[in-house]
Amino acid sequence: MDDAIAFTCGLLEKQAAKQWEVFHKDSHSFRVEFKYGVMDTLQKARVSGLAVRVIRESRMGFSFTSALDASSLQKTVDTALSMAGVMPLDPDATLAVLAPLPVLQEKIMDPSLRRATEADKTEIARVIEKKARLEDKRITTIRSAGYSDTIVAIRLVNSSGLDATGEAGFVSAWVQLMAEQNGEQEMAYWMEQARSPERINPETVASKAARRALDSLGGKSLPSARMPVIVENSVAVDLLQVLSHSFLAENHFKKLTSPRIKLDELIFSRKISIVDDGLDARGDSTFPFDGEGTPSQRTQVVENGTLRSLLLDLSYARKFKATSTGNCRRGSFEGLPVNGVTNLLIEPGTSTVEELAAAVGSGLLVTELMGLHTANPVSGDFSVGASGFKIKDGRPGHPVKGIAIAGNLVDLFGSVLDVADDFRFFGNMGAPSLLVEALSVSGL
Repeated sequence: MDDAIAFTCGLLEKQAAKQWEVFHKDSHSFRVEFKYGVMDTLQKARVSGLAVRVIRESRMGFSFTSALDASSLQKTVDTALSMAGVMPLDPDATLAVLAPLPVLQEKIMDPSLRRATEADKTEIARVIEKKARLEDKRITTIRSAGYSDTIVAIRLVNSSGLDATGEAGFVSAWVQLMAEQNGEQEMAYWMEQARSPERINPETVASKAARRALDSLGGKSLPSARMPVIVENSVAVDLLQVLSHSFLAENHFKKLTSPRIKLDELIFSRKISIVDDGLDARGDSTFPFDGEGTPSQRTQVVENGTLRSLLLDLSYARKFKATSTGNCRRGSFEGLPVNGVTNLLIEPGTSTVEELAAAVGSGLLVTELMGLHTANPVSGDFSVGASGFKIKDGRPGHPVKGIAIAGNLVDLFGSVLDVADDFRFFGNMGAPSLLVEALSVSGL
């Protein structure tokens, strides 16, 4: 890898390219799934490649290759230089400069992940599937039970003197299952994520998924009404995923966000504080630097309901006459870097979910939304299917299904009365449960 990068840098210097960048990514992944006590899926992969970006007279050229021989690297450089001659002008195109990087290696690359054998990892998936099947006779189907991990190594070198390297490993384990009773079927899912397989508890993954499915049996609808709603942490993460569109500088520049979301204005409940944190090792997007080489950082996006900062990469930072917040994402060496979130999270409160339910008295606990992908990320309007539990006398009661919830994301986050302490990360998004003053529920 290092030889290929050095060779490519040398080619660019010989071509008298004044502004250039070489990006190399190498990833190893492992995935195993079980069904009915038998291994159903086993996947092992290594993906490695190099990308070149060149800026010539404010025009960006880009090319990539997965072959690291001299001929392929020469062709990649030539293509990037050629592309720079025909691409549209972008006066804000720029490259990162050398800056100190945060020390994260011990937090995001657990040595035990390298030591874990395939047998160790396979056993986690096997135990999850077996435990889930044996949890209750009403658990009739295991749709998917598995374990996966990824180790990623990145090096980024550019003409500004930047030479950044980093490595991270991430692990997840999950089960999706079905419970049946009296002809009724209910699906449930649970997962855990960590930096090491040693931190995954397969029994917990299985039992929590089973309990969620079993508790949902016997669900019934509710009369249509506006009512207080507790949004479970996993659902709050789904809502945050849609809302995240509104925090990206690119979308503000292109006017693809709600005009109600403005810097330094109170737009949400004072109970809501949102952070983008590329340094939080609990999320799966933690890394020392972003897709351009800017050091990762913690950015207070929303503070007590007020929008304090947009999320900026280098290009949009220049457009907004600001500084990059380290929010350039690069999923693969095959694509250009783009403006995006790192680990986005709603900061937890101090109340328990039980205290939120007691405060509601009578309302709804939402544990799942269906069709949230249809929500409008610009206006924030949504109308989706939902399920959960009726809250009666301050406690969760019978399961609820066959209802729909409609509203607006800005209004929803603006009417949050309290925030629970049950924070969890799901991938690169994290949230606690939220108590919303009222939502429109359509049922019977």
